[in-house]
Amino acid sequence: MDTLTRKLLQLNVKNDVYVVAYAQLFILALTMTKNLLPSACFVVSTVALTSTTVTLSHPRYSSAPMPRNFTCHFCKKLECCLRTCPTAEEYVQLRQVLRQPNEYYTHMDGSPIDAHHPGGLKGAIDIKLNI
Repeated sequence: MDTLTRKLLQLNVKNDVYVVAYAQLFILALTMTKNLLPSACFVVSTVALTSTTVTLSHPRYSSAPMPRNFTCHFCKKLECCLRTCPTAEEYVQLRQVLRQPNEYYTHMDGSPIDAHHPGGLKGAIDIKLNI
């Protein structure tokens, strides 16, 4: 795993070798994690390179399609997305969150927001602000 990580750090993102190394690292990370999602949540994926296709497979993966989540990362509603979320804009206007120049949101103290909170970024912000 360390070898793959070092290899990734030396490559350009657009490099074909990067894509393969990243995919291998992803598979390794999943197998080393004890909290894997049920196999029905994964799909055999294909990474297309310029002239070659690399198929990644793992015995624990099923061929069922991966469920997609099209909810807003900020408020978790279906009607908007992070860039157009009115709740996110309201939080910025009320100075409950900062929108950085790179379009990332942070807490007012500049600390990162837990992007994996089940309530979205809004849920993580509300917890920190005791709302």
